[in-house]
Amino acid sequence: AVQALHDKAVKVQGFMLPLEPGERQKHFLLSAVPTTCSFCVPAGPEGLIEVRTSTPVRYTVDAVTVQGRMAVLKDDKYGLYYRIVDAEQAP
Repeated sequence: AVQALHDKAVKVQGFMLPLEPGERQKHFLLSAVPTTCSFCVPAGPEGLIEVRTSTPVRYTVDAVTVQGRMAVLKDDKYGLYYRIVDAEQAP
């Protein structure tokens, strides 16, 4: 069922884990659960989605919703299972 989402438009909600310094993020992880420690990853690869946006999204500890095109990954060098590209913050 998850493989059927490959290359489809999706909308997901989660908690932002920044991968770059700064208040606005264009590349981050979205976690199914909030983080409790800034140095810890709160979920395994099944609970994370890598997100790449063209317009930066303001960092927040609250849940954010993004929409974009889903990629179900095979043999990702970072061990991730999912990526959303061409993403934007959903209203």
